[in-house]
Amino acid sequence: MHTILDVEADPQGARTLAAVLAADYRLVHCPDPDKALASLGELSPSAVLLGLGEGLGASPEVELELLARFASRLEHRIPVIAMGTRFSPRQVVRAVRKGAWDFLAKPVEVDELRSILRSAIYRDPCFPFIGSSPATRRTSELLALYAKSEYPVLILGESGTGKEVAARGIHGLSSRSAGPFVPRNCAAFPEELIESELFGSARGAFTGAVERPGAFELARGGTLFLDEIGDSGPSVQAKLLRVIESGELWRLGDSRERKTDVRLVSATSLKLGEAVSQGRFRPELLYRIETLVLELPPLRDRREDIPELAAYFARVAVGERKAFSAGAFALLGGEAWPGNIRQLKNVVHRAIVLSGELEEIREEHIRIY
Repeated sequence: MHTILDVEADPQGARTLAAVLAADYRLVHCPDPDKALASLGELSPSAVLLGLGEGLGASPEVELELLARFASRLEHRIPVIAMGTRFSPRQVVRAVRKGAWDFLAKPVEVDELRSILRSAIYRDPCFPFIGSSPATRRTSELLALYAKSEYPVLILGESGTGKEVAARGIHGLSSRSAGPFVPRNCAAFPEELIESELFGSARGAFTGAVERPGAFELARGGTLFLDEIGDSGPSVQAKLLRVIESGELWRLGDSRERKTDVRLVSATSLKLGEAVSQGRFRPELLYRIETLVLELPPLRDRREDIPELAAYFARVAVGERKAFSAGAFALLGGEAWPGNIRQLKNVVHRAIVLSGELEEIREEHIRIY
């Protein structure tokens, strides 16, 4: 049974959590942060619940530094889940930047807490690389090698191969792992909004604009991940090139330059060489972002990894309560998987529901549409 270290000032809240989680976890309550830090080696907890905004520190600033102490001491091996009652959205963001795995508002919703604990305990920052196939080993070795440098990385791969998770893996293994990981999808915003999303805006820069930092500023000291960069428009591409070359940015409508300090990781499912030849992507930007290239293999090229991946997704969803029959694994291994890992994850979740209270997922529970 997994041990959870609960560091909070409220003894009644701790008793309540211990009772509702008793079937799956052993909760150890420690209201004293210093004693809790000293007990980490002895307890070897699978996760830490850290109450903020309830008297553990003299002020929110002090409590955020307490969070940073836990995250630093745990060296990212054990997730710290922050819980709080009176924190603003800005402070929640700062808590995550200080090292929180996630943030829960009190009173805690038990189902939400269970879900976060499962994800945190059974996490693997590089789940696309679970498995021992030759393709997986080669990609894992490259990812670990790239993580040691500061050069830009371009991640290539079909939809569903896990490009964002690979980017998180690079960040987590890098010297910037204590800093923020800020993902932005260039295809998710219209061009007039993606610029303010990336570079920030000054008040009045456009209708409704307020003073706000962009992703480059939010990622200071950490990693900025630009997904689907091949879908960015000409104006965004030009400004990205300028920021990457100069290390400086201007918020929309602002006259003051600001220094950047990010490690850039980009990704796309497009063939950027073709986009360049068609005039849809700036060649000089491509040369800047492709210093290191990581190509993720499609699932059909690493079928021997499917059982491990399926078992991992089941553990994250329901712990150790579900196993797969040999027939179910054989059925999964014979599929084409055009949606790659994302599709496999959805099929596993569907099978969990269809198998009901059974402890085994069987062939009849595997539905692929």
